[in-house]
Amino acid sequence: MCEILKDYDADQMFPVYGFGGKVPNHPEEKVSHLFALNGDIFNPEVNGVEGIMEVYYNSLKKVKLHGPTNFAPSLEMINGFCDF
Repeated sequence: MCEILKDYDADQMFPVYGFGGKVPNHPEEKVSHLFALNGDIFNPEVNGVEGIMEVYYNSLKKVKLHGPTNFAPSLEMINGFCDF
């Protein structure tokens, strides 16, 4: 899917988020329903499809997947990127 969508982004910089995980060094031991996979919530972008895959695999080593899954924060963030 990334290979198809990348052609619609001129700068090839993609914000990449995760959800439903316990993030290391999080101030609380709660499940995070929205976190930047690169660890920088203020600048979650990575370069190209290779960057997406790299942060995804790295996060699987660090983030403990945990439920319940709550998609609302992710959908609200994505909605903020859309121009209507």
